[in-house]
Amino acid sequence: MKKQNLYAGKRLSLQWMTGTSMMIALTLVLANTPLGMIRMPFLTATTLHIPVILAVLVLGWEAGVITGLVFGIHSLISNLTGASFFAPFFINPLVSVLPRAVFPLCVYGVYRIVLRLFGSKGRMAAYVLAAALGTALHTTMVMGMIYLLNRDRIAQMVASGAGVPQALAERGVGMGVAVLGMTNGIPEMIVAAVIAPVIALALDRALGRMRPRR
Repeated sequence: MKKQNLYAGKRLSLQWMTGTSMMIALTLVLANTPLGMIRMPFLTATTLHIPVILAVLVLGWEAGVITGLVFGIHSLISNLTGASFFAPFFINPLVSVLPRAVFPLCVYGVYRIVLRLFGSKGRMAAYVLAAALGTALHTTMVMGMIYLLNRDRIAQMVASGAGVPQALAERGVGMGVAVLGMTNGIPEMIVAAVIAPVIALALDRALGRMRPRR
């Protein structure tokens, strides 16, 4: 099908900006309330990636990247005074910002592939898979960047024994980071796969399918 121009006409452009602003606002609300963070002793599992997924599914990849950037920048700033074991690593934009700006493209790619394979009847499946796989990539990128950029520093912290997560103390740096990633990433993936598609379908109807039709 011929792609509609998302920016054609003042009404659609205004809708797109309004929708993107809503996703950014939701991200900031989640970031500053208990709804957006699952606090644990050594790591903070987040639901802030869900508005990014919604932005992609409802408004397109551009809105997702913008919302992801806001998510990443907020993460960087909030970790400047963070007390968790991993907080110092999120001060690096390669950890806090880059993965949040990139994973929306995965969400969009999975959505497009599934929709092309199954057509409009596969829209819900496309939403579920895009949300799940996008979340998995997000967690993998964040934890992977932490490991790649800081493995020697983490090893020193583990050796010092001060406030070390049990997974790192028992399994070593590489396997410990992987275990922590799965411990947080799998619940986040399930939550995103359940919540994001339902909200996306509701927003599709309420906002009039603002992103291009496939």
